[in-house]
This record gives sequence, structure tokens and C-alpha cells, in this order.
Amino acid sequence: MNKLEQYSDEEWNKIAVLPQLVGAIIAAAESSGLVGSTKEMMATAKSFLGAKEKYPNNALIQAIIPQTKDVDVVMEDVSEEKTRFENKIKEYEVKTKDELTAKVLEDCKSAMVILKDKESEATISEYTTWLLEIAQNVANAGTEGDFLGFGGVKYSDNEKTIVEALKEALS
Repeated sequence: MNKLEQYSDEEWNKIAVLPQLVGAIIAAAESSGLVGSTKEMMATAKSFLGAKEKYPNNALIQAIIPQTKDVDVVMEDVSEEKTRFENKIKEYEVKTKDELTAKVLEDCKSAMVILKDKESEATISEYTTWLLEIAQNVANAGTEGDFLGFGGVKYSDNEKTIVEALKEALS
């Protein structure tokens, strides 16, 4: 059975888009400027690429990330994921970063209910670990509160608060 066949489209879309959403709520927690924001986007991308090697036996994670080196196929996958992400943001109908964070945390909780019904504890553990790694990688990628690269902090209090809320939502 194909990994996607055990999920409804709604369930799969929720589970598959969470890694991007987790990166987005951490990136939105604080203003990082152009350079910091770029670093945060790259941290999410690197977390996707790293998951391919770090979790090679996790069919759930492997179904989410591109599985080919063919640039055209990867770009098609990325385009589909971008559309999924944009559609989810529109569906949320949020106006603030706090509303976005609240919606993503709700989706984390509901995704966990779905996963607990369909996946092994090991698969779920690796998926939640991956999501938290994305959050921490993004939090550590940029510097918040700096001015032209001076000052600021790597891992802000707002980011720490969101990571703690993520841990709770994913438990």
C-alpha cells in the first residue's frame, strides 16, 4: 500500500504541510531582516534535505520530501508543496503571526491524533523530532533584534515560547 493511500486528502495535506508551517511560525516569531529571513528559509530547506538521510526508513517523512535528483521532478514537487502551503495559509484566514501560530499548533494537535491512529510510535517519534529540529534550526539560523549584523540574539524568547508550545502540541 502506498503511504498516501491510508490517509484522506485532507489528512495528508495537514501532515505534509506541517514541516513548512513549523518553519514559518518560527521565522515569523521575530523580525530577522532580509539576511536573517533568508537564512531561516534556507534552514527549513536544509532540514528537508537532511531528513532524507537522517530518517531513511521513515516512510512518512520520505513521502513528504522529494525523492529524486531529477531537477525537473524536484521543482514540480516543490511547486506542489508551495501551493499546498499557500492554500493552507489562505484556509487559515489569519491576519497576525499570533493567529498563524495558534492555527499551526491546532493542526499539530489534530495531526497527532491522525498519526496515532495510523502510524507506529517510532514513525511518529521521528516525525515529531523532525518538526522540532526544523523549529530549532530556523530559530538558530537568523539573528533577531540586530542592526546591520550587530547585536541581537540567535534564539529569541518568542521563538523559545513557540518551540515549547510545539513540543506540547506534538506530544
